[in-house]
Amino acid sequence: MTFLKCAAAALMLAALSVPLHAADAISGRWAANPAACEGGLFEAGAAPLLVVTSYAVRWQGDSCRIGRMYKAGETTYIQAFCWGEAGERSIPVSLHPHAGRLSVSWDRGPRGDLQRCP
Repeated sequence: MTFLKCAAAALMLAALSVPLHAADAISGRWAANPAACEGGLFEAGAAPLLVVTSYAVRWQGDSCRIGRMYKAGETTYIQAFCWGEAGERSIPVSLHPHAGRLSVSWDRGPRGDLQRCP
């Protein structure tokens, strides 16, 4: 391969790696209100707490690894592989940051608005 073809291939791979950076704006702990940030992740009766890292998402008792993540506009789409009593299952997740908040759609369920925990 010539140098130009190698350079072009490297640029294309770099462009495809953009989804890895999609987590930057959404990484962290998110909850409906500041009081919910104080509770533990899996405490009984605790308000839902969303935790997003570059490799995992956790929310409402689901603990999932990220299989695929991409960004379209401001929304980050995740194919999460979650495990539980029934084994592993794929869950679609979409996260849309806006005005300091995060709209969440989990397993095609209704969106909820969360705020970043301090």
